[in-house]
Amino acid sequence: MKLTKLLAPMAFALTISSYAFADEAYDVMKKFSTLKAPDYSESQMNLDVIEKSGKVDHQVMMQYGNRKNGLINTVFEFVTSKESKGTRVLQMEKTAKDDDRWIYMPSLRQTRRIPSSERSKSFVGCEFTYNDMSIRHVDDDTHEMVNANESITINGNTNGAKYGTATYNCWKIKSTPVKKSTVEYSYRYSWIDKNTYLPVKMEYYDKKDTSKLYKTFIIEKVETVTGATGIKYPLRRSCLITNEITGRKTRVSVTNIKWDKKIPDSYFTQNWLTTGKAK
Repeated sequence: MKLTKLLAPMAFALTISSYAFADEAYDVMKKFSTLKAPDYSESQMNLDVIEKSGKVDHQVMMQYGNRKNGLINTVFEFVTSKESKGTRVLQMEKTAKDDDRWIYMPSLRQTRRIPSSERSKSFVGCEFTYNDMSIRHVDDDTHEMVNANESITINGNTNGAKYGTATYNCWKIKSTPVKKSTVEYSYRYSWIDKNTYLPVKMEYYDKKDTSKLYKTFIIEKVETVTGATGIKYPLRRSCLITNEITGRKTRVSVTNIKWDKKIPDSYFTQNWLTTGKAK
């Protein structure tokens, strides 16, 4: 019997296994991207930009969100800092096309649409991009299971935070963008917690040098929050993103949470962006 015939069953098994891993990776990322969200959300988001020198620029923004027909609309309003106070951002999730985003700049007294070409740029000067501030659709990437059972420990006691440490049992998945022009990285690794389906860590790799780590994202604190209707949701209480090239970091922590408490639809309009007033 030829060697190729002997190896054929093994090759077939490996092929089936690789497809199964790809399917599993897709299913995990699908679960994450479709985690149940509250119908309404309101919170205070504390934004700390931490320079390599240790200097911290602290800003506060209010976040309001609603879910209509399964799609999430979100607005952010900066309420502190001379540079950004009064800046407002509106994001509206769409199906089968790019989400809509607008920004109101008080210094210019005008609202403008954020084009797709700018969505990989910095979100109001921090290490998060506009892409980071929204949920990425699962079909925007191809997904590969790297490790189906990996333990990872997150240290939440860095750069002034005191969240302790936590160990998670995760899936490690590699995701590669289908349209590379729409993002600021070549691919990313995600460590998805098997309990909450949240990505407790993500690594983004450079576009030009694909072996070079560009940014690291971690969830410093995960909590469960009960909304006004009694439904429980996993919450990313504090997240830290690090630019591995410059050493600059940004932390977003969430306080004063109100979920499933009705918010007027007028918040999610360009009129609110301009006036800051809801009917």
